Amino acid sequence: MPNTKKNLKSDFDKLIIQLENKILGGGFQPRERLPELKLAEELKVSRFWIRDALKVLETKGLIKVIPYKGAIVCDLDETEIEEIFETRIYLEALAARKAAMNIKQEDIAYLEKMADQFEESMHSGDFSDMINTNTSFHDTILNLCGNRVMIQIIKQLQARCHLLRYHAWSSSEVLTNITREHRLFISALQNKRYDILNDLSKRHISYSKTSYLIHLRAKRVNMYDNEDLE
Repeated sequence: MPNTKKNLKSDFDKLIIQLENKILGGGFQPRERLPELKLAEELKVSRFWIRDALKVLETKGLIKVIPYKGAIVCDLDETEIEEIFETRIYLEALAARKAAMNIKQEDIAYLEKMADQFEESMHSGDFSDMINTNTSFHDTILNLCGNRVMIQIIKQLQARCHLLRYHAWSSSEVLTNITREHRLFISALQNKRYDILNDLSKRHISYSKTSYLIHLRAKRVNMYDNEDLE
């Protein structure tokens, strides 16, 4: 007899991943409303499942549920973005240096596997697998730092700037750089090159920040131009 409860849990987890990837991949735009009934119809699940899934996404900092208005995709302003990335760069560089102290050969082998998979997904255009593989790659490094408080803080900061994380991935040049930097991360971790890890930690997460800030400023210019035409 099939384990119905286990199957339902698996289906619900898939729903969360599906919604999360749509937000991270730009399928839902910042400040876009997410009507429960519409989502339930589109994804062919119950409205109660959508409601519960949105609660999970809110705990991850991906959406905000506003009383009497419903769920909307979160957004950030320029000041918040600059402050978050200034903190992230420092902490993630420290985490990478600590990971280099703890890394083992089996960890190197796993990172190499993830780097290969990311490259394959990039060439095949599988955006969802790119997200999952990139997350596994960097989570492995983060977890190797061995500092639970630092891991928790970095995860919270990453969740707050989820909209930025993959914003630059529409650029083939950026994706090529990210692929190359995955290999550099592995080499620097293996050889305990702390100076290279510092540089990579800053550069690797800055692509999306720069891309998103350009996008925000362009939106602001367009808004002002439209006001002048009125």
